[in-house]
Amino acid sequence: MPRDTSTPVVPPALSWVPVHGDSMWPSLRSGDHAGVEPLEGAPRPGDVLLARFDHALVLHRLRRWEAGAVALRGDNSPQDDAPLEPSRVLGRVRRVRRGGVVLEAGWDRGPRWLGRLRVAVKWRLAALLGRGGAR
Repeated sequence: MPRDTSTPVVPPALSWVPVHGDSMWPSLRSGDHAGVEPLEGAPRPGDVLLARFDHALVLHRLRRWEAGAVALRGDNSPQDDAPLEPSRVLGRVRRVRRGGVVLEAGWDRGPRWLGRLRVAVKWRLAALLGRGGAR
């Protein structure tokens, strides 16, 4: 009888990162937990990545990956984030835990005009009520 020499495929360990804010709404919602796995190979444009900026950890969508710089953008942002060194990208979002349920597929809805409108209205309303609103 031949011996099985194949190696079982074991998914990499996930790190669960809490989601705050609405820059990636509706794909990622405040209160969700993003299941992030380490990068294996270069990510593709459109992947949602976890990156370390000077001020915080950020979950945003990849726009461009180049040798010296990575461009990320929140789905509801009008412009890219400041360029980042590729070494500051910590992983790729593979799953989302929402309300105690783990979503393996269907959570990533991509950028939506409704998300951008929602954020704009929220910031304007906050400014009118004197609660900040400036970014």
